[in-house]
Amino acid sequence: MSLTDIPQAVGEEEKTEQPEEDIEEIMLADTHPTTDADDEPMPDEASDEVQKSEDNIYVNKFFDTISAFGGYICGVLAVAIIKPVGLLAVFGKFLWKHTVLFRDALVRMFSALFKFIASPFLRTRRTLKISRAEIKKAEADHDRKTAFRIKRAIIKDALFGKHGLLVTVFNYAAPIIAVAFLFNIVNYVNSTSYAIKLSVNGKMMGYIESEQVYSDAERITNERITYAGGSAADMKFSPQYSLEMLGDQQYISKFQLANMMLEMSDANIEYALGMYIDGKFYGAISDNEPIDAEIQRILKSYSNNSKDEEIAIEQDITYEPGLFLAESIVPTEEIIKLLNSEKQQATYYTVQEGDSPSLISDKLDIPISTLEEYNPEITEEDYVMRAGKKLLLEQSVPFLSISVARTVEYEVNVPYDTENVTDDEHYEGVFTTLQEGEDGTNKVTARVYYVNGVETRRTIIKTETVKEPVSEIISEGTLPPQSSHYSDESVQYDKKYIWPVQGGTLWEWGYWDGGYAGHTGVDIGGAYGADVYAGASGVVTYAGWDSGGYGNMVMIEHEDGYTTLYGHNSEIYVSVGQYVYQGQCIAAVGQTGRAYGNHCHFEVRYGNDRLNPRYYLNGL
Repeated sequence: MSLTDIPQAVGEEEKTEQPEEDIEEIMLADTHPTTDADDEPMPDEASDEVQKSEDNIYVNKFFDTISAFGGYICGVLAVAIIKPVGLLAVFGKFLWKHTVLFRDALVRMFSALFKFIASPFLRTRRTLKISRAEIKKAEADHDRKTAFRIKRAIIKDALFGKHGLLVTVFNYAAPIIAVAFLFNIVNYVNSTSYAIKLSVNGKMMGYIESEQVYSDAERITNERITYAGGSAADMKFSPQYSLEMLGDQQYISKFQLANMMLEMSDANIEYALGMYIDGKFYGAISDNEPIDAEIQRILKSYSNNSKDEEIAIEQDITYEPGLFLAESIVPTEEIIKLLNSEKQQATYYTVQEGDSPSLISDKLDIPISTLEEYNPEITEEDYVMRAGKKLLLEQSVPFLSISVARTVEYEVNVPYDTENVTDDEHYEGVFTTLQEGEDGTNKVTARVYYVNGVETRRTIIKTETVKEPVSEIISEGTLPPQSSHYSDESVQYDKKYIWPVQGGTLWEWGYWDGGYAGHTGVDIGGAYGADVYAGASGVVTYAGWDSGGYGNMVMIEHEDGYTTLYGHNSEIYVSVGQYVYQGQCIAAVGQTGRAYGNHCHFEVRYGNDRLNPRYYLNGL
């Protein structure tokens, strides 16, 4: 093997060991073999070739990715286009299937319309076809006169005959032309305007819409004259009217006419601004800027920078430029003084829920006597102050009525409800509070409207619950009353009162007989709920709770002036003013008040004196 074959052998051996991406590099090496075994490629040159091959691979991968992405986009677009087209096709097929009768009606309608329009022309065509045959026959017979006569008759009939072309066109066009002509006439009449031509004292003033314009202008002129101290009789005006068709002329306003009428006088007049409040003339001014600034100051004085505040003047203030008598021009300071003045005016207050005369008096800062003076009905005993009623308020109010609207938030009490339940463990007429009621609280957002500081109406925007009310629960006994029960006891010896407790035993003497100090009666023990009887007949003077320690207590005043007392009862069956008989059941044994154990505390009294029961009570 020669030296020139060594690089090839080496190259071939390398070719078998190189990966596929290096094939191009090896092929380049084979096309340029070296003649010297020591002349191998430099390391830097080999690395450059490898780098170029890698770059080519990345470029190919990039283009492959772009191609795949483009194919995906095309597929998405195809689906996006094909699906709507398919849906439209289905919808069109559905319409075509379900509109057979409608399409048939349209076809028949347009067919009839076409026949109606085309029938004259088709008839003319048939006539021409028949006549053409006759003309050819006459020409074939060399009868020119007949041919000419036929042609003339054809043309005459085709154009001017009963069904001729011109006649048919005229029959179709005439109604259209008539309608268009009528429309133009109506439009012309409607667009034509008429006006009243006005002349005053023989001098042409212009055109006005109605005679009311002159009446208003005359009133404005008289206001300007009388405000300056003059008399309306000093100027005489005599109007003349005539009706004319109005072309390009413009109507004159009542203020323009008033200026022209003042110009006719010999008075000293000047150009100024007429100040009108609710249509009433208050004088002429030379500059309205100071007045507007004062109005803004007044409005600002009513502001408290609250949420969504709106402040406005109730009156309509306008400035009308024009000619005025020099005497009617007033200083700006005088108008400002007028705007800050007060006037007497009857105003009304709308009663709100929960209002009372004293509350309204405090709210409006007026004496309650004034409120009663203008509204005497509120002093009547049976008067009920209902929300929404209007109360008269005669008071001084600002000359400018200022309305204010504010959004306010406040809390209101929500009254609790009362629930009644039955209780078969207590007697009829006995009510027990099982749960105390508590008012709830709501947060209210409202739009409140004021005029001159007096509330006129209120609109609730929303209500939020802050605290739910707690219902009061009261139980009512259902056991049959025992007040109809009577004792079998009877008075023995010289005692006044029967034994008050059926089966009861003496627990404690009074302090006279060795009982504890301050014990002014005797305690008779008994079972809970046992009957307590009236010691003698009499009238019930007390039946209820005693906060002094007796608990549920009954007192009976007897005919001889003595009084008996029955304390610590669990139930009471009688009421104040009721007449009871000796031995009648009036209560049930318990231990209410300051008591230990179920018993009845029995006392005897005469006036303010407490007597020893042993001398009056049977059984002691």
